Amino acid sequence: MVRLNVLTSKSEPGEAFQPLKAANDNTAGKLKLVRALDFEEASIPVRQWIVPGLLIRRHLSVLVAPPGAGKSLLTLQAGLVMADGEPWGGLRPRGSYNVMWVNSEDDVDEMQRRLAAALRAMKLDRRALADRLFLAEDPSSIVVAQTDPKTKTVTRLPLADTLIATMKSNGIDVLVVDPFAETFEGDENSNSEVKWAAAIWRDVARQANAAVLLVHHVSKALSAAPGDMNAARGGSALVGVARTVVTLFSMSDVDAKVLGVPETERHMFVRFDDAKANLTLTTGAAKWFRKETIRLANGTPEQHGDDVGVLHPWVPPNAMDAITIPIANTILDELAKGLVDEDGKQTGSLYAYTDSKRGPRWAGHVVIRHTDVVPEQAASILKAWRSNGVIEEVEYHDDAERKPRKGVRVVEANRPGRAA
Repeated sequence: MVRLNVLTSKSEPGEAFQPLKAANDNTAGKLKLVRALDFEEASIPVRQWIVPGLLIRRHLSVLVAPPGAGKSLLTLQAGLVMADGEPWGGLRPRGSYNVMWVNSEDDVDEMQRRLAAALRAMKLDRRALADRLFLAEDPSSIVVAQTDPKTKTVTRLPLADTLIATMKSNGIDVLVVDPFAETFEGDENSNSEVKWAAAIWRDVARQANAAVLLVHHVSKALSAAPGDMNAARGGSALVGVARTVVTLFSMSDVDAKVLGVPETERHMFVRFDDAKANLTLTTGAAKWFRKETIRLANGTPEQHGDDVGVLHPWVPPNAMDAITIPIANTILDELAKGLVDEDGKQTGSLYAYTDSKRGPRWAGHVVIRHTDVVPEQAASILKAWRSNGVIEEVEYHDDAERKPRKGVRVVEANRPGRAA
């Protein structure tokens, strides 16, 4: 277990660029420069990703999540993944790494309960990972930045250098700080103060040659949403300093309907999204996890063991799985025919691709009639067909209504089962 003691000596400065030499070696009052094109392409160091899209050495990442979403479970299990070096839940570490957690919300006993449950759920060997994982014994004392309320200046506290020295001496590759707010004594709503506090954490990452992941709470604003980096609480400067930002949210009512999850089980699922990635493209696709409970083997004759939550990767069912090729073509036949009257005669009106009120023209009703899906899933099926070129939305003149409209047209060449 890592003990953090205040050190009197400063850690060594981080790596610096090689400056141009002045003709007279008198560089006082001048900026240090490097020749921008003085390099060979093949010699440029590759980015040191630890987990591509999430953590990169010498940079800051931020996880934004509301209370109860499972952020501590996710960061803990992600740490186990990085120590193990094998893919899990869409996370693909590029090796095996030493990980340290600073969790101010849970004591060491609680963290070890969760680790025990996670090791069992993920089928990992505790002995194989024992030398790679560390907990700060007194995380509540880890404050690296402090603001003077009178002058509004942010001071870097000695503990930042203590932390850097501790990380170096233990070979820490990844530091998880949960939550960021507990390490910063200042106004969380001040962009200026938050920016300098974040810059201190970024310096920790650079000097320790490690990746730092800060866990931050979500804004109370109703606009907070998965994949939105502006969901972060307080000043936006924190996500501005970070290289990557990810979000973790509980499954919404709409997501549950689209994915076919019963309302009684919705609370068991969380979604993990990219929100910002300065050094790589965001994925645009959510990773899903299901919360489950494991009972530890720490019970006594008088009391059963502790029940502890864990996250399991979950792949949502595909609404398209409910549609066979014959069923798909039956639906497409009806869409191609368009709306009919009471006698089954074509009216000349096409089905609508979208309809906010889901009236009789909405094409989703045709999908629902031939499958066991809910409206939200029907909409996702239509969206998939449109994306794949099976259907398209066209403008036409509706003779029955005597006005121009938009409607669904089936692209016959792209029907399911049609030979190329």
